Amino acid sequence: MKKLILNVSVLSIMLFNVNHSMASTTTIAENLSIKIHDDKETNSFKVYGNCGMCKKTIEGALKDVKGIDKADWNRETKMIEVVYHTHDISLDEIKKKIAEVGYDTKEFRATEKIYNNLPGCCQYERPEAK
Repeated sequence: MKKLILNVSVLSIMLFNVNHSMASTTTIAENLSIKIHDDKETNSFKVYGNCGMCKKTIEGALKDVKGIDKADWNRETKMIEVVYHTHDISLDEIKKKIAEVGYDTKEFRATEKIYNNLPGCCQYERPEAK
């Protein structure tokens, strides 16, 4: 009987400690979730291109990239809207990734070689280089 009482007492103390720890963890987790959402940004900027294939390539350059939640390029306006997490990727890194697949932004220009390898319908009128 004494052994049973001792086991119940030890178990009660352990459960109390676990519950107390969990309360602290919940507070920490709630604070972390706020920080995670605080670093999300949405930006729009111009990306030169022409057609539906351009859209697929531009958006594809950002698909499955860590930190990017959404990328939507509008063929008519030539504007892309990107939703991303600033702790994972910067806006400049996003623009560089787009340039790497052949499409110019104001800040980053695709190399001549990559641009020239685009299909004919995708070879847009390029802005003058700075």
